[in-house]
Parts: sequence; structure tokens; C-alpha cells
Amino acid sequence: MAELNKQVTPSNDDNVLLRVENLSQHFGELKAVDNVSFDIKKGEVFGLVGESGCGKTTTGRSIIKLYNITSGSIYFKGQRIGAGTLSYKNAIKDAKKKFKDEVAELKNSDDPDKAAVIAEKKAELGKLISDMRKQIASAKYDNSHVDKDLITQIQMIFQDPIASLDPRMTVREIISEGLVIKGMKDKKQIDEMVYDVLETVGLVREHAGRYPHEFSGGQRQRIGVARSVIMKPELIIADEPVSALDVSIQAQVINLLNDLRHDLGITILFVAHDLSVVKYFSDRIGVMYFGKLVELADSDELFKHPLHPYTRSLLSAIPLPDPDYEKNRKRITYVPLRDHDYSVEQPTFREVSPNHFVLCSDSEEEKYRSIIGG
Repeated sequence: MAELNKQVTPSNDDNVLLRVENLSQHFGELKAVDNVSFDIKKGEVFGLVGESGCGKTTTGRSIIKLYNITSGSIYFKGQRIGAGTLSYKNAIKDAKKKFKDEVAELKNSDDPDKAAVIAEKKAELGKLISDMRKQIASAKYDNSHVDKDLITQIQMIFQDPIASLDPRMTVREIISEGLVIKGMKDKKQIDEMVYDVLETVGLVREHAGRYPHEFSGGQRQRIGVARSVIMKPELIIADEPVSALDVSIQAQVINLLNDLRHDLGITILFVAHDLSVVKYFSDRIGVMYFGKLVELADSDELFKHPLHPYTRSLLSAIPLPDPDYEKNRKRITYVPLRDHDYSVEQPTFREVSPNHFVLCSDSEEEKYRSIIGG
């Protein structure tokens, strides 16, 4: 069980704002996110990258509680805001099956003390079931008693700047909706806050009375940023906020987020698949593949020493404005069955060098350490 056998994860110090432990998000048989662990420190930009469908957006949506997580725990400012129960239930199920098999084997054996051994194993099973049921009850309690004011300190910028804005609401209504939901009733104060945040994101107060269809894609994304910033969050989850925009507009939105990060002290989880953008913007980067986190390191370290084959394949796909380089650039393909042999050794997420984590087996870890050391 993931909760009982935790993998190596980044250190949990006082500077950590968000901590994700063994997060899994399943939709039926589909494991969209599978046992992912990482932390985000106050004031940093944490980039989460990977191909479409790898679980990046689902991870962000799980953190902000748009989904009830399947298993694992999510801590924000030291308080558990999300908890799943499947891993505890699976632990009970597995323990019962193991007990049944062991009892059947003992009953067919000649062990003179088999009755005492069975009684001892039954007691151990009872204790484990009791502990797991307490964990399930604790998880359910934490999910239902989360401080709503705490959750509003996490805001999200959505990927699609068109679909994420209600076309029947004015910009003023869209941006101020969170304030109204929190109970603010002073219309004059709300308007002043809306005007201030519009100017902060590079728009003007006259835009407040307009509707989303009257704006360009870049302006609509700025409205989405304003809607998040007006709540004075400590953490913003930016879900591919520039993927639907032109390159020149992408740079404007990224620079805007960078300015807000420094001016307001906001921490950002930046979800994207464009590694060149992520490198420019992020302090640390986590790489996801098929629901799993396969590598995590500082931005410079990841680009200098990419270890996991999937990370190397992603980096090889980054184009550069150099015709000679592009002519000779060799793409690296990633084929899990070819690049790994997990028939004997199973991979775990482990630290192969200081603050550089990779999903690997024992033999792969030895190889990766020699690459960095050599």
C-alpha cells in the first residue's frame, strides 16, 4: 500500500507551502494520476510537464479539490485539505487475502503450534484493520472539515481563455464573483478592487463593463489571471495558461505571471508541455508520464543532466532558432518496454543526487549516479 510504504520524496521543511503525498486519481479503471509525490516551496514556480494526457491537469484539479482524490494526501500550509481512502481499503483487502492464504497453508502443515500461530496472525490482522479504519475515518473527516477560507488561498488559471469565462457575465461580474461568494457586499469596494486588479494585469477599468467576446485571446487570459489574483491567493495553479495563445502573446502572459510572482509573493504551480517556456519560468520541474512522476529536479539541473529516458526524449524535441542545429538535431524516442527491464526489479521514486529524483530501479539508479558523477 502506498500510504504505508512511502517512496523517497522531497524534504518537508517549514518553507513548504504545498505537499502532495502518494496522490492517485482514478476514473474507473483509468489511473489518471498514480502515486505522485512532490512539494512546492513558498515563492517558487514549480513546473509540471509532460505530453497531453499524462495527468498534469488532473493533478492540478485534484489539488484545488475539483476532484475528490482516490488515495493519498494533499497538505496546504500544513493542513490536510485532500485525502483519499482507496489505499487504506486495498490494504485491508490485501491483508485479509494474505491471512486466508497463510491459514490454509498452516492448516495443511504439521506444525504443532499452528493454532497459536493462526491466533497470533488473526490478532495482527485485527489490529491492521482497526488502524486502517481509523485512517479512513480521519480522511473522511479531513475532507469534510476543510477550512473554506484556506482553500480560497489556492486559485486556478484555466487552459482555455474562452471556455473558462461565462459569456453572459461582464468582466466585472466574472472577476468579482469570488469576492461575492465569500460574502463581500460593498459594491463600491468591490468595484475598486476590480479596477485595481484590471490595471495590475495590464487592462483598464473601462474593460469592466464589457463581455468576454469583446476581447482577444490574450486579453481573455489576463481576465482569467485577474479573477485569480483578486482573491489574494498564496498559490496559483496555472493550467497551460499560454498553450492557446500566439507566441508573442504567450510571452506577455508569462511575463505578467512572473511580475505578479515577484510583486505579490505568489507561489505558482505551472502546468505546461512546452519545455522551453517551463525552463524560462520555473525554479524546479517535475516530469510526468502516464500518470506517474518520472523525474524531478531544479530547472538548470534537469536540462543539464536529464536522466530518465522520457525526459531525454522531451528535451530532444525542443526546437532552436538555428538552421544548422535543426538540420542535424536527432530526436530521441522513448519506448518503455525497450528502455526498461522491470521484470525483476520494480522502480520507485528515489533521490539519485541531491534534490534530483528519478523513477528507477536499483540497477538504473547505479547507472544514473555514474552519469552524474562522470
